[in-house]
Amino acid sequence: MEIKEFLREVTALPGLPGFEGPVGQYIVEVFEPLTDDQSVDVMGNVIARLGSEGPRVMISAHQDEIGLMVTGIEKDGSLRVSRNGGVDPRILPSMEVKVLAKSGALYGVVGATPPHLQAASDPKKAVELKDVFIDLGYSPQTVREKVRIGDPIVMISPLVELANDRVAGKTMDDRAGVAIMLECAKNMRRLKAPAQTFFVSSTQEEVGVRGAKTSAYAIDPDFAIAIDVTHGTGPGTGPFEAFALDKVVLVTGPNLHPLLNKKLKETAKRHRIETAVEVASGPTGTDARALQIACAGVPCVLISVPLKYMHTTVETLSLDMLREAGRLLAHFIDDVAREWGEFEWY
Repeated sequence: MEIKEFLREVTALPGLPGFEGPVGQYIVEVFEPLTDDQSVDVMGNVIARLGSEGPRVMISAHQDEIGLMVTGIEKDGSLRVSRNGGVDPRILPSMEVKVLAKSGALYGVVGATPPHLQAASDPKKAVELKDVFIDLGYSPQTVREKVRIGDPIVMISPLVELANDRVAGKTMDDRAGVAIMLECAKNMRRLKAPAQTFFVSSTQEEVGVRGAKTSAYAIDPDFAIAIDVTHGTGPGTGPFEAFALDKVVLVTGPNLHPLLNKKLKETAKRHRIETAVEVASGPTGTDARALQIACAGVPCVLISVPLKYMHTTVETLSLDMLREAGRLLAHFIDDVAREWGEFEWY
């Protein structure tokens, strides 16, 4: 499948932390022609294996998305909500949403008090979650019949194609990472890399890197690669906190292994893949945080997708960068696997 169409389809599927079933099943189907076997574990992690000999390599990119959950029903039938993941309340007013009720998906809008009815000081205040409500259009009685406390709520935002091979939409964090894994798998089949590679579409990263932690213990990898997003250069970003959208970002710091990072940079240079370096001085907020300290310790690297407008419904990235990242990882795994018997970690 072409990467743009994959992103169009995968970002449209619901997959809040703890409720990743629909998106996970789709990812199983997409990996099926590219890998030797596929499974879904009790945490909802999708694990697809390619190869049966050589070092055990785990690649992890999370499939869950940020969203909301129903916490209350008001007298007029409007819904009150809480976060499931890092939702910024400022982006919510006027958004279209879908409540995943047991009775079926219910479409709604996030309401806001009109400026005409606000006090003079209100427009200067930041929106808080307690001020957000969802209007389904139903009568209060019907809402109470259809909706339950705890029902998950996903945002609606179809993929938008921009100029210069760029796209915008929701859930690029981190289904763009899953897209990179698919590109990697395509390239690895061509290279016939002598490795056992486990592609993990992990769950519950947004609420504590939980799926990566459990799947790492199941796989017990020799080394691991995490894929996530970082901030792309745009309005309001500083010189050292954001990166050009067309470069693969390699992360360095104590969470990542220096020898593997050195190999990754050498591979990128040899294959003329443009990269940038991001420094993470402590544990990263990614699956690498859990992978490094799983089992008896797992040497890790982390690559990041430069992404504008993170944790919004218009997350923007370069499709060509995703293709290059997939190509880089395939060659990197191939390089390391062919030198595996000579590796000395320190």
